[in-house]
Amino acid sequence: MNPEEEALMLAELRAISNKSSSSRFDDFEKKVVATISPPSGSSGALGAEFLRGNPEDPSLNQYWYSQASLAALAGECARIIKERGEGFRVAFLSTPSVYFALEEKLRSQCFMMDYDKKWSSDRGFVFYDFNDPSNFDSASLLGSFDMVVIDPPFITREVWEKYTESAVALLKEKPAMGARSGLVLGTTVAENAPFMEELLGCEPQVFKPSIPNLVYQYNSYANFKGCTFLSQPNPEIPE
Repeated sequence: MNPEEEALMLAELRAISNKSSSSRFDDFEKKVVATISPPSGSSGALGAEFLRGNPEDPSLNQYWYSQASLAALAGECARIIKERGEGFRVAFLSTPSVYFALEEKLRSQCFMMDYDKKWSSDRGFVFYDFNDPSNFDSASLLGSFDMVVIDPPFITREVWEKYTESAVALLKEKPAMGARSGLVLGTTVAENAPFMEELLGCEPQVFKPSIPNLVYQYNSYANFKGCTFLSQPNPEIPE
């Protein structure tokens, strides 16, 4: 089979797959968008706006979630923030796409820690280098958060240990399953499940996010029960 024939066959397979899952995907996306978008907003507008305005930077290992996967992750965060109320604070570590997929009112309870200074004009931006995991612009940030959301640029245990150090420094409680102010939501490969539980008390969730330009498949992880969007399969990922 030559390259042109292979490309044609792949395109046909994608079309078949898309057609078979389109109904499930539409229902899923509508449910997610209803949670994360302002009443007057268009479907998926916030996540789509971020993806349009922020091309991936491979030199920083920036590979964004798909729009629907971004909506699911942001939807889970939005649900928790709304349920816990105005005093609930979330730190987004190397997850700018999820942060910006939240409506502005919810972002007012959040900070976004990232190495890329292109977002430095945003109210919630804090420069963050995981190689210096406990160094933040302001000491007042330490021990002031109820939840962290993490998506490191690398999948190794060494890197996750540094992000764990950051999470412990930022959270009001040590991250563990059932800690009311030590919540962690993250994404990484399935093979990392043992140390995700060891370091952060996280367990794999049903939802697997789509990251179109990443070569391997991620899982979602959480150290708390009762996930809504992350408790269902992602129609984008073949079962």
